[in-house]
Amino acid sequence: MEELKYIPISALAELAYCPRNFYYRMVEGVEDENIYILKGKLQDISRKERKRVWRKSGIQTRYVKVSSEKLQLIGIIDAIKEGDEICPIEYKTGKIKESLSDNIQLCAEAMVLEEKYNRPINKGYIYYSQSKEKREVNFDDSLRNNALSLISYGFDILNGNSIPEPFNDKRCNGCSLQSLCLPQETSYLKGKASKPKRAVPSLRLNRVLYVDEQGAYIRKSMEKIVVAKEGKKLLEIPIVNLDEIVLVGNVNYSSQLLKLLLKKNIRVSYITTYGHYEGSFQPELSKNSKLRILQFRKFIDDKFKLDISKRFVKGKISNMRTLLLRYNQTLFDEDINKVTVSLKKNLEELEEVKTSNEILGLEGISTRNYFSAFNKIFKTTYEFNFEKRKRRPPTDPINSLLSLGYTLLLKDMIGALYIAGLDPYIGYFHVAKYGRPSLALDLMEEFRPIIADSVALTLINKEILKPDDFKYKLDGCYLKENARSKFYNQYEQRKRERIKHPIFRYILPYFRIFELQARFLAKVLTGEIDEYIPFMVR
Repeated sequence: MEELKYIPISALAELAYCPRNFYYRMVEGVEDENIYILKGKLQDISRKERKRVWRKSGIQTRYVKVSSEKLQLIGIIDAIKEGDEICPIEYKTGKIKESLSDNIQLCAEAMVLEEKYNRPINKGYIYYSQSKEKREVNFDDSLRNNALSLISYGFDILNGNSIPEPFNDKRCNGCSLQSLCLPQETSYLKGKASKPKRAVPSLRLNRVLYVDEQGAYIRKSMEKIVVAKEGKKLLEIPIVNLDEIVLVGNVNYSSQLLKLLLKKNIRVSYITTYGHYEGSFQPELSKNSKLRILQFRKFIDDKFKLDISKRFVKGKISNMRTLLLRYNQTLFDEDINKVTVSLKKNLEELEEVKTSNEILGLEGISTRNYFSAFNKIFKTTYEFNFEKRKRRPPTDPINSLLSLGYTLLLKDMIGALYIAGLDPYIGYFHVAKYGRPSLALDLMEEFRPIIADSVALTLINKEILKPDDFKYKLDGCYLKENARSKFYNQYEQRKRERIKHPIFRYILPYFRIFELQARFLAKVLTGEIDEYIPFMVR
């Protein structure tokens, strides 16, 4: 990667306050916002509208762009007071307070201005909008040396391979990057802190709109989405209530809607009426090219690929076994018991395998054993025969439900990986092929039994779906159009179901766990944490 030649002056304050925050914004290109950042931006806009202000003490010039070749700094100074002396002025939200990070930023601005005007600048001011007070800052040698040290440290972070450790203290409260940084979880996994007390909220609420009305057309109306067919309005929903739209089959939309979805970071996924994933329109969520470079490097690291493939398969086998054990608590079926014993043995054997082919073989054997007992855990008055897993095409109702569930799960894994800044097409367990989202398939292994398989079992055992909800076409079995909405509803309910995390012990929904696992995978790639721990239910 080409070395960065300048550091934004405002980033020095961030570096002084939290180096990890500096890393995420400067190296990974994260541009998240919270209420404090938004307030600051609104105040910046207001100041730009008044470029020069005449006061008794001199002229005040607003929003001045400056740079320094010597210090390798660049930025925008909120205001410069010119008169008998030159003073930089910074505007901050909140009440007046002593802040070393704010002082360093102001001092760095003065040092750049000294180079520009070739004269000493001894002081500056910070104005706090909430209390409407200003504070004078004197630029002594200690503050100047502090600023110079931070500039050097900043370039070490930008051009090096190290990632600053999380502070995991009160500074994390209210930070807009908390769901990305995961300071408590990261510190705990590194053995440097106790278990986190509560989960960090997701940036997205997983509000998904499925449009399965064939021939429907979607357009924007102000800040709303309108679904219509043949001139008749079917649905109207505010865009603020959405995180994703899933289009099934023949559904079209306007280019103006697409622009709005791009602006609002709303994903659009496409699946066929036969349940095949076709692709996604994915707004840009990550500029983290460095992470993807590390991901690609690990692709040619055979030892890493072997180790992490074991983790993915361990999660899958463990969760398959847990699902069967739960159902057998009431069935007391000897055949199911034999399969669970076999799966436990497979988990032990997995730790000893030495090659990728051995992992593939063990995963295949475990999956076949698991599905050999699958038919025994359906409890319904209707006849649903399931002999073994069949796909391309699914030949019976159960296989049809499994295939559709895996399609939706794959879509969600791709979305989680994009949010984490990873390329879903470069994986480690599944062989890389053209058009195959290998990493998404890797990550979804541990979730297949507890999400997709669980949804299929619920739909059949609770008789939400019946035999006449399926149709046979092109040698395959598929859900009828009017029955697919039942599947989508049950799938989304399962994703929102809250569960106690087996490691951290706090409660959060499954869709948040998808994102957490993707982020932990990213942290393994960057070396922040040592090993990937699959999500295994108890």
